[in-house]
Amino acid sequence: MAKSSPLDLYVLLYGGTIAMILLASGIVSFVMLYQRRIIKQDLAFKEAEAQHQQNLYHGTLEAIESERKRLARDLHDEVGASLSAMRLLVGQMQHQSSDLAYIDDISNKCKLLIDSTIDNVRRISNDLLPHGLEEFGLPYAIEDLCEKFVEISKIDIHLKIDQIDSNNSKINLIIYRLVQELLNNAIKHSEATVIALSLKNEQNELILNYSDDGIGFNFVDAYEKRSLGLKNIETRTKMINGTTKFKTKPNEGLKLEVRIPLI
Repeated sequence: MAKSSPLDLYVLLYGGTIAMILLASGIVSFVMLYQRRIIKQDLAFKEAEAQHQQNLYHGTLEAIESERKRLARDLHDEVGASLSAMRLLVGQMQHQSSDLAYIDDISNKCKLLIDSTIDNVRRISNDLLPHGLEEFGLPYAIEDLCEKFVEISKIDIHLKIDQIDSNNSKINLIIYRLVQELLNNAIKHSEATVIALSLKNEQNELILNYSDDGIGFNFVDAYEKRSLGLKNIETRTKMINGTTKFKTKPNEGLKLEVRIPLI
C-alpha cells in the first residue's frame, strides 16, 4: 500500500476540520432555531393564557353587570311602581276622608298592592339568594327551581340528583345559577318539550348533565357571536375551575356536561 503524501494528509486534515466546523455550526444553528421556536411558542401560549384570563375577567364583569341591571329593572318596574301606586291611593284617601265606602275601597286596593309588593320582594330576594339553598342544600333548591319552571312552562323536566357531598356554598350557588340559566334559555329559545337533568358525584368531581329535545343551534356560530347564555355558563363554570362540554346541532337539541372539581 502506498504511503500518503504530506499533501494528502493536509487535504484530509483541512477537509475534516471544515467538516467538523460545518457540523458544529449546523448543531449550533439547530439548537438556536429550536430554542427560538420554543421561546416563540412559550410567548404565544402566555399571550393566549393572558387573553383567556382577560376574557374570563370581562365575562365575569358582564355577568355581574347583567345581574345588577336585572335587579335594578325589577326594583324599578315592580316594587317602585307598586309603591308609587300606593302613595297615590293614600293621597286620594286624604281628600275623601268622609266617604267611608270610598276609603274602604282604597284600603282594599292598598292591601292588594302590598301583597303584590311582598311577593315581588320575595322573588327578587330569591333571585339574589335562592330559597332553601343554605338551609336545606343544593338538591332541595334545584328541585324547588324545577318545580317552579314546570308550573310556568309546558316543559317536562326529568330530574335525578344523587347524594351530593359538596358543602361549598360558592360551588352550590354557581351550580344553581347554571341550572337556572339552562332552564331560562330552554323556555326562551329551545322550544323543548322534555328536559333531562342530573347531578352526581364521581371521583371527587361534581358532574352536571343537561339535555333537551329542542331545536338546537350551531355552536360555533353562537360561540363566535359570544352568546350571552353560553358566555354566562362558561364563565360561571370557570370561576370554580370547572369545565364545560357542549354538544348541539340544529334540530338535534342541546347536551351539556359540566365537571367541577371538589378538591
